[in-house]
Amino acid sequence: MGMMVLAHGTKAAFGEARINQRPGGGDKGFPSAHTSAATIGASSLVHDCIASHPVGKALVVLAAAFVGGTRIDAGKHDVWQVLAGGLLGWGSDRVLRRKSRMRERLVTGISIIFRAIRARLASARRAIFQIGLVAVLATSAAMWAPSARAEVEISLYGGVQSAPHSTIRDSVLGSAQVKWLGKSFDPPPYYGARVTWWRNDRFGFGFEFNHTKIYADNPAKYGYDVLEFTDGLNILTANIWRRWQLGGRITPYVGAGIGLAVPHVEVQPTGQVKTFGYQVTGPAVQVVAGAAWELNDRWSVFGEYKGTYSWNRATLDSGGSFETDIITNALNIGVSLRF
Repeated sequence: MGMMVLAHGTKAAFGEARINQRPGGGDKGFPSAHTSAATIGASSLVHDCIASHPVGKALVVLAAAFVGGTRIDAGKHDVWQVLAGGLLGWGSDRVLRRKSRMRERLVTGISIIFRAIRARLASARRAIFQIGLVAVLATSAAMWAPSARAEVEISLYGGVQSAPHSTIRDSVLGSAQVKWLGKSFDPPPYYGARVTWWRNDRFGFGFEFNHTKIYADNPAKYGYDVLEFTDGLNILTANIWRRWQLGGRITPYVGAGIGLAVPHVEVQPTGQVKTFGYQVTGPAVQVVAGAAWELNDRWSVFGEYKGTYSWNRATLDSGGSFETDIITNALNIGVSLRF
């Protein structure tokens, strides 16, 4: 889905530029999304499903090339647009494949950027908290303001969520680098819900509840009997959205939000009292990019990437405090109702 968002976003961005013109007339031709889809599928099959079958690999690659050729033959794309689509599909598979070196390097680079941002913002938590409250109030006012073209959309989603390592800082036990597990489908599962008030064809505002969760891979290794936020690492945000209605059934969109982390803290140092309950632990931010597929005038389905960053400081019943900054990455699939 991320690849399709990039493909259609590029088409929209180039507008009437020459590179975006289709041979048979019209624009939005760069790159060929059909070729991208065929290539990412072929690349995935070749590397993950039929790696030991040379004949099968050859047939799959030829099939993807055939798709690109048909787009040229039909006058929908020129050779450069097809090649760009193929490169996008291949590159997307390289980045998204679990054991890809390119993916590992990309994740490492993103982690370095997040750590740098965290270091710069560590001293600004109170300001971010206050900005979050202001954003919630401003969004409330915007949503209830009258608008003849306003459209309300309610969305529900689930998906796959993970979290990279983070440093925990316990006022008693000290610091440790913890590996977190997502376990998205274990009860309670990962899910989210949001309400969006579209003010016009491009911009919208709204609220969102995102139920993420994390488990320490081996609590005893870090000095705990229990170390998890599984009911869950809840994120409440006020959001702003930008969408591109391209005239078809696919609508790409991006969004950002700021709000609060309200996790269910489940922390028990070895042999000590267990902390078990909800706490407001600090500010949180999120970014989203995805695309919606319109089923009819009221219903649509969507897929998206969601990244969240939360600053968490919890008070422990065993004494002292527990602090950690959590990044979560999620691929969501959901359904929306408009009215």
